[in-house]
Amino acid sequence: MKKSILKDVIVFLVMLAVVAIVCCFLPDSIPIHFNAQGEANLFVNKWFLLLGTVIPYSVYFQFLRHGGKGDK
Repeated sequence: MKKSILKDVIVFLVMLAVVAIVCCFLPDSIPIHFNAQGEANLFVNKWFLLLGTVIPYSVYFQFLRHGGKGDK
C-alpha cells in the first residue's frame, strides 16, 4: 500500500515540475478567456497554470494508476 502512495506522489511531483518548467518560458500574463469576437478578456499570471496540474493527474489516477489490472 505504501509503495502505491509513494508512486502516486512521485507522479504528481513530476507533472508539477514539468508544468513549472514550461511556465518559465511563458510570458508573465496569459489569456485564458476569449469573447465572441476572439479578443482576450481575462488574463492571469503564468504561475496560475500550476493549478491545472490536477487535471492530467486526475486522468492518471482514474485510468493508469493500477497498471491496467482492472482491480479497484
